[in-house]
Amino acid sequence: MSQKKLLSLLLALLLSLSLLAGCGSPAEEAEEVEEPVVEEVVEEPADESEEESELDRETVIREATAAYYDSITEENSTWNMISFENALPLIEENPEDYFIVDMRSADDYAEGHIPGAVHIPYAEIGDKMDVLPDDRQILVYCFTGQTSGQAIAAMQLMGFDALSLQGGMNFGWAPLELGEDTLETEANELPAADANWTPEQEILLVAIHNHFTQGTNYIVRPPEVKELIEAGSEDIEIIDIRNQEAYDEGHIEGAILIPFPEIGERMDEISTEKPVYVTCFSGQTAGQTILNLRLNGIDAMSLYRGMRGWTAEEMPVVTP
Repeated sequence: MSQKKLLSLLLALLLSLSLLAGCGSPAEEAEEVEEPVVEEVVEEPADESEEESELDRETVIREATAAYYDSITEENSTWNMISFENALPLIEENPEDYFIVDMRSADDYAEGHIPGAVHIPYAEIGDKMDVLPDDRQILVYCFTGQTSGQAIAAMQLMGFDALSLQGGMNFGWAPLELGEDTLETEANELPAADANWTPEQEILLVAIHNHFTQGTNYIVRPPEVKELIEAGSEDIEIIDIRNQEAYDEGHIEGAILIPFPEIGERMDEISTEKPVYVTCFSGQTAGQTILNLRLNGIDAMSLYRGMRGWTAEEMPVVTP
């Protein structure tokens, strides 16, 4: 072989070896490929409101209204009320400790109200919960104590320390004969709205708003109830929430006895299929009761002035 030909073969061999070194093996190429960076995904904690199951409206209302009666016993004779005679000196001595609400009409309020009282009419009770103070005792009055009974029941359900001024202006304040000059005529401004409700309170607030904005105070006069009884007592239900002794002394025919302190635990015994008329001594605890019943879907009304109103109109009673 010629020297020239040998040189050509050597050059070709060197070229082949250089190409193999430059390309490398398939395994080496795989090792050199950069792996994609996988970022660790950290899950955000679920919102607490999402974790909690949706609150059941009926359960929230039922539990709150049942609990309303937990502190009420036969021995607790005030039953969420205080007399004007006892309240007025307390207000005079420590006015900063009390927040007074007048529920009567705007005209009646303007003619004269308890000094310091603000005006929140019946239809606005549910809308003005956010102006009520949580650091003062709330005292509420109306004409007879029946609608103020409904109002303080609603306020207590919302967590406020509220009492009804017993007998209202007609039967609580007037008998004291203090004179018109003890009242004031200048209006007192409502505080600014300030509230941060819990989900349970939000549910209660909607129900309370609906109760007070229906255009009626759910108080029925004795003659109307008597006519309903005569027309067919099976079409209505009458609940007497006084004590056993008072019931035995005389009650409306067909009335079922469920004493006021027992309403919470015996609510299931009250009809949800027919109108229910609630009577007590003077209509004030019946006012508290019908608020709680109506929030639970019971079509409840209060008898005007209770058994005092019934007997004052010479309506019949029966005994066992």
